[in-house]
Amino acid sequence: MGEFYAHFFCFYPPFAEMAMMQTTQGVEAEVRRLAEPLLARDGIGLVDVEYRREAAGWTLTLFIDKQGGVSLDDCQHVSRTLSTVLDVEDPIPHRYNLQVSSPGLDRPLRRESDFVAAVGSLVRIATHEPVGDRRHFTGRLTAAGPEAAGAAAGNGAGPFRLHVTDETGTTRAVPLDVIRKAHIVYEWPEPPERPAGRGRKRPGRKRA
Repeated sequence: MGEFYAHFFCFYPPFAEMAMMQTTQGVEAEVRRLAEPLLARDGIGLVDVEYRREAAGWTLTLFIDKQGGVSLDDCQHVSRTLSTVLDVEDPIPHRYNLQVSSPGLDRPLRRESDFVAAVGSLVRIATHEPVGDRRHFTGRLTAAGPEAAGAAAGNGAGPFRLHVTDETGTTRAVPLDVIRKAHIVYEWPEPPERPAGRGRKRPGRKRA
């Protein structure tokens, strides 16, 4: 009789990545739930939460903002206050470093209100699944809101979509519920044009 060999194929990396993504998203959602009402009492808004693994270990970063801008004292106050809550609630399974920062120039976008406020801005978007044949989009956010078709059909507000126009003039509708990450791309102002015919003078020797 011939010999038969069974072949087993194990695909660990995708499952490991999926488990890590679920852990990351779960931690971010729980920290957001704990932090938002805490910050709101001081007039501070929670813009985004990021929990990621870096070379030195896990880092939990909160991006905060308020009317008139965020100061260093605000960041330190939030760090001290939230550290106490996280020590009590203990929602994070790893040792981690806590960082609190302002959103900066490339402001992250997460909620519907964030995208509505960002209409007219240049944005970069990454999705969980392909939209058409793409997962990454960079372009001008021209509209953000529920699709009018759903309301017209009598089904209430349609799904929330973002309309992004790229540099070729092509506009794509991206559903909010498939977005993995999005942020504003800061556009540096162009330097003023130098008047024609007025170049820099080259240094020369003075005549005696």
